[in-house]
Amino acid sequence: MIGPFALALLLATPTAASVKLPAHIDGWKLAGQPVSYTPETIFEYVDGGAEAFLQFDFQDLTAASYVASDKVEVRVDVYHHRDAARAFGIYSQERRAGSTKMPGRLEGIASPDHLEFVAGPYYVKLALLDGGAPAILPKLAEAIAAKLPGTRTAPAVLACFPDTGKRPRAEKMSARDFLGHAFLHDAAAAPYEIDGAHFRLFAIEGKNAAEARAMVAAFRAVAKLPKADVSAEGAVTLTDPLNGEVLLMWAGRWLWGAVDEPSPRRQALVEELGRRLVKIAVPVSAE
Repeated sequence: MIGPFALALLLATPTAASVKLPAHIDGWKLAGQPVSYTPETIFEYVDGGAEAFLQFDFQDLTAASYVASDKVEVRVDVYHHRDAARAFGIYSQERRAGSTKMPGRLEGIASPDHLEFVAGPYYVKLALLDGGAPAILPKLAEAIAAKLPGTRTAPAVLACFPDTGKRPRAEKMSARDFLGHAFLHDAAAAPYEIDGAHFRLFAIEGKNAAEARAMVAAFRAVAKLPKADVSAEGAVTLTDPLNGEVLLMWAGRWLWGAVDEPSPRRQALVEELGRRLVKIAVPVSAE
């Protein structure tokens, strides 16, 4: 008997899927034809959370159902984003802080009946619908990931955050409106706790040095600081009306700093973060 999710897919109006899922995987077979959703139609599938995916340059979604010979059904959702950083970004927003990484080389998390992972520009969710052993999901995830192109490593910026005081696996990436400001985009942030103080370090990547300086100038304007030449690398402590005191530094295409509670040890961590950031290679597509 076909499961309820597979039946829903059969009744849906299919469009061309950008990901070609294999018809058979190690004892599993597709139940019906995969269905694809676009930025215009994702609201039909993702109830209440579509806007979060669109923030990370969602391209399309391929939804499918696999059924095993024992009638166990697994829902598979493959979210395709503009690039690997955007896919990791939405995954980081949905991942609970401190969660345990799933076994294997994929970046992902798993519970008895759900599993999420990232592979290149794809964010993939698996849900066990009709019973079955929890070990099913990691094996199926590995088989699906093998069909997806792209990197299996986290964005390089995340490795730049110092380990001292950092909460494990709690980094978040923001594509737009970082700290509530429309002029801050492509940001990564990690929470820290040192000597009772809680704060975040952040790093923001501009397309080039000119765009990074424009973000610095906009931040200074929001904080009502006088206009200044920010063309050279520099640093400033400003008062943001939305976030309070912000320690801000910039060099090259990067700006970085700290926000939330002050701490005597923040400065050294921010400086270490900056030293690591400027060593990241410039993307081939950068101007």
